[in-house]
Amino acid sequence: MLVREVMPWVTEYADSVDSELKQLYPRSSATPLEAAVSDALSVGGKRVRATLALLWCEAISGDYRPAVPLAVAYELAHASALVQDDIIDNSDMRRGKESIVAKYGLPTAILASDLLLFNVPKMVAKYKELESGRLARIFDLVGEACRATTWGEFLDQEMARAKETTEKDYEEMIRLKTSTLLSAPCASGAMVGGGTDEQVSMASRFGESLGVAYQIQDDMLDLVGDESALGKPVLTDLRGGKKCLVFIHCAGRCSPEERAFIFGLLNRSGPYEPEEVSKLRALVEKHGSLDYAHREVVRHTRRAKEALDALPESRGKAFLTELAEYLSTRYY
Repeated sequence: MLVREVMPWVTEYADSVDSELKQLYPRSSATPLEAAVSDALSVGGKRVRATLALLWCEAISGDYRPAVPLAVAYELAHASALVQDDIIDNSDMRRGKESIVAKYGLPTAILASDLLLFNVPKMVAKYKELESGRLARIFDLVGEACRATTWGEFLDQEMARAKETTEKDYEEMIRLKTSTLLSAPCASGAMVGGGTDEQVSMASRFGESLGVAYQIQDDMLDLVGDESALGKPVLTDLRGGKKCLVFIHCAGRCSPEERAFIFGLLNRSGPYEPEEVSKLRALVEKHGSLDYAHREVVRHTRRAKEALDALPESRGKAFLTELAEYLSTRYY
């Protein structure tokens, strides 16, 4: 089920971004590189980061349209990160379709990721009429989001190789890898909408808390989600040695025999046996690890929604609240 089917109002915002993206990279692209970039932008993404930028601009100013170039910039950055993610994880599938690296090969995938990312500052530069200090802050937000996402991906790889990982390590990693690329669009959207420093800070807090909830939920789905609904294989992170909050919580409460079993699943090549998957899921249920992770999702979602309290009632605020609920409870 697509996000636009759950929340039909998203279509208006997503279409405004899609229209710009199609002009940048038409589907009738002449070269494999251009085709790879076009595919990377059209594989059924939720347009979450773009929609957040647009909604915060609307919640502050009453109009989302001034934030469209900014929303496009964040979608380009996110698409670039996903191409790199599939390269690093050696993933053949992305949202039910062949990944860019699987379809076009490694050299073209790397160049496609670069081409997407290098267009980000060009989109932000469209705000040349914006007050110079505010424009500089937006460039800084975009650059910091890209830097933090890259560093977070590196920490994710380091944690996969580490023998022990704490909840603190995990939360720091997802704040960098995921939260900054949600908090920055929120803050930037508020800035383009003419928000005060307090409103921009409020937007940033909303995006950061939402990003933590979003990533914990995403990691839970990799363990217990439905493969057909997700559009990609489950337990992909486990095969890559990655340790999510559910895994960390469970490993800290297991018997030595149970701990040896779950650690034996890490970095495994080839498919898992159905009995192994069933046993793993039974263990995380037994030790309350799924419930614990869910409570953390609820806690961070509540923090995100509390950041909206100072906003006046509006369509933008209502949609931000609904989007936060959706992102933290989705099953695909």
